[in-house]
Amino acid sequence: MTFLYFAYGSNMLPARLLGRCPSARVVGTGVARAWSLAFSKASKDGSGKATLVTDPNSAVPGVIFEIDLAEREQLDRHEGVGYGYRRDDTFAIEGSSVPASSYLGTSLDNTLRPFDWYLATVIAGAEYHGLDTAHVAALRGTRFVEDTELGRRTRVEAIEAMREHGIEDYRTLLERLG
Repeated sequence: MTFLYFAYGSNMLPARLLGRCPSARVVGTGVARAWSLAFSKASKDGSGKATLVTDPNSAVPGVIFEIDLAEREQLDRHEGVGYGYRRDDTFAIEGSSVPASSYLGTSLDNTLRPFDWYLATVIAGAEYHGLDTAHVAALRGTRFVEDTELGRRTRVEAIEAMREHGIEDYRTLLERLG
């Protein structure tokens, strides 16, 4: 048995998600209508992580993965279900005829900013899947903070995932387009 998962943040980058759910395979891309992307989910590391927030006039592109049901609990743990995120198993996506699971922030703080490496991971995933160029440009325009804790496990893992996709210096992803 499998389930569909709609990723809109750092899990869009296959190497990142495969490190958490080895069975994950891309089935396509889709769009979450009436949502906008924010980096306001409060993380235990003090930064802002990606979440979707209700916005009737917006839409967020993302990636649809199929994952073995046996790995759902592991994904819940990585996503922090019960610790600032909740899982929605009836998430509607344009591009899929059936609902998917996705994670939505429950502990939000609009003053937070994503760490540089985290934002770069989101951009890398969006570019890898050829998501809308306006979306990628908006991501590149997002204000971020530099993570000064160079040995942070999540930072090291994210940089390694980007390297697996041929990105040697993640900072190049943060440069604004023309």
